[in-house]
Amino acid sequence: MSVSEKLRADFTGWCRDTLFTADVREATRLINRYCDLQLSGLYRDLGLSKLLATPKTAEQLPAELGFVDSASITLRDALRRLGERVGTVKVEGPPLQASYQHVTEPEDPTAELAEVRDAIAAIGEDYTAATDFIDFGRDSFVKSLKDDPDYMDKLLSGRMSDFAELWHRATNVDPLQDLHGAMGARVIDGLIEKGSILEIGGGTGNGARHLFSLLEAEDKLDKIEQYIFTDISMRFVLASKHEFGKKYPGVNWGWKFFDLNKAFVEQKIPDASVDVVYAVNAAHVAKDIVAFLKGCHGALRPGGHVVFAERIRVNQYEMAPRELTLNLSIYHRSAPMKADYRPMHCYLAPENWHEVMRLAGFSSCDVLPDIEGLSGDFPDQYAAVIVGTK
Repeated sequence: MSVSEKLRADFTGWCRDTLFTADVREATRLINRYCDLQLSGLYRDLGLSKLLATPKTAEQLPAELGFVDSASITLRDALRRLGERVGTVKVEGPPLQASYQHVTEPEDPTAELAEVRDAIAAIGEDYTAATDFIDFGRDSFVKSLKDDPDYMDKLLSGRMSDFAELWHRATNVDPLQDLHGAMGARVIDGLIEKGSILEIGGGTGNGARHLFSLLEAEDKLDKIEQYIFTDISMRFVLASKHEFGKKYPGVNWGWKFFDLNKAFVEQKIPDASVDVVYAVNAAHVAKDIVAFLKGCHGALRPGGHVVFAERIRVNQYEMAPRELTLNLSIYHRSAPMKADYRPMHCYLAPENWHEVMRLAGFSSCDVLPDIEGLSGDFPDQYAAVIVGTK
């Protein structure tokens, strides 16, 4: 095993006692409800009760709504969530090939949305970043699936500076997202004594920010022999270079454009050149997850690790609340779903991570913390760190 029993136990205890606070657990419950309400509103807005008066598959709906064909994935996930959590539709058949039939018209969610939004704000203003992101998805739903299919991808890739603040808040300010970076940093600190780190999909800097804050606080910055920050958006790379290069001038930095769907060597990441490949909520967007992991495996020195702080699907087929917005992105919903090890696009279940790591040649895979052991304290737990060892 790559992760010692002590690290596993210490990390699980830290998550339970320190990270997954009562506020985080309650906000997670409320965000789930908020997502269900916004989906109910969309169901009403789109007139789906009439369209589903007789059973239909998700593949039949885009043409009737005037949406792009791949919107079937977005609609499928939304309808299955409404069927399983709200009872709006009857779901029949295998999860990814089901048919949907209208059962009951949702009540107008406006009043309860306001109540839930206020309850979340009462926990802490930063938590409203999550509701704002979901609100943006509902407001952009038709535009993204009909009028401007590239719209959400322009936002998520940093090509639309108008929404840079929204995306930064959604990934760095929202405590429910920000904790992924804290989790990844904690595992790296416990896993390595010294080495070089390649961060994939660094985005707006959540991973690096947490890691360097932790190491600086513990006077351990010398653990980092080199830190190579990469992203597919040069806007994000340059913004992070300005922030971190100035704050930590003694660190041996590297800054690179990197597309995780292309070969590592072609992008000047040599074989056996780093000790850790790190990513915070980025690895799941690889279109071919096994090919990407093989690239990671090749880039690692013997005994090296991938450390992925990830949203996981505990229910393998459940749409995450953030996917109300993320599923409007062609890039997000286009990751393949044709393999047993990845039945849904993007986010993987723990058992899927074990399988793809094995297929990519890693000697072991660990999923932290102890998800089953924490289920009684945090039944809606969604965050984990996946460690693969070469």
